[in-house]
Amino acid sequence: MSTENENCIWIGIGTNLKDGPLCDSIKDANNLLVKEYNAKSGFAGSEYPHLNLYDLGVPTDSIDSISKILKEIVADQGSFTLKTGAINYFPFGLFYLEVEENAELINLQKKIVERIVTLKGACIYKDYLAPHRKYSEAQKDSLMKYGNPHVLDQFRPHITIGFVDHKKNDLNKIREIIHIEPQKFYINNIHLTVGDGDQRTIEVFKFKS
Repeated sequence: MSTENENCIWIGIGTNLKDGPLCDSIKDANNLLVKEYNAKSGFAGSEYPHLNLYDLGVPTDSIDSISKILKEIVADQGSFTLKTGAINYFPFGLFYLEVEENAELINLQKKIVERIVTLKGACIYKDYLAPHRKYSEAQKDSLMKYGNPHVLDQFRPHITIGFVDHKKNDLNKIREIIHIEPQKFYINNIHLTVGDGDQRTIEVFKFKS
């Protein structure tokens, strides 16, 4: 991954699904895509399936301040349950599992975005400017303001399953062979991941309960 200039770094704030039946089902689906459709192994650069809450480019010297903010947010955050929905895909070949929105998830994302964006500076994550990305006017505005086109009222929670070459595959046909039953899963922490090429989780923040 790359960012606008050498003084910027990509960060991701989300929650990993490291175990349980949902994690196993998503890993099985990813393995199917890898085996049958030459998909990329892994989950959007991560070893584990994850629900992304906010990712963007930030100045490299802001990481300690971001960590402090996330600690403050989770200090008052209780654990909660979410539920998965249908399998879907983006036209550029990324398959994902929809996650039903609820008030707790929306409020958590809003807290994170509104506080972390104050440290964004002039950084823009270059992948969001790639030619295959297509945005509505509202998403373009979100990208410029928040460094991410899919936050706040543009937030569509999802868990990445895998990425295939959209030019060589019938995406709708592939979607029909992926089967993951809707199920509930538990959120009790968020993680902070950084990377410019190789991603690494540098800190995990557990909710108060």
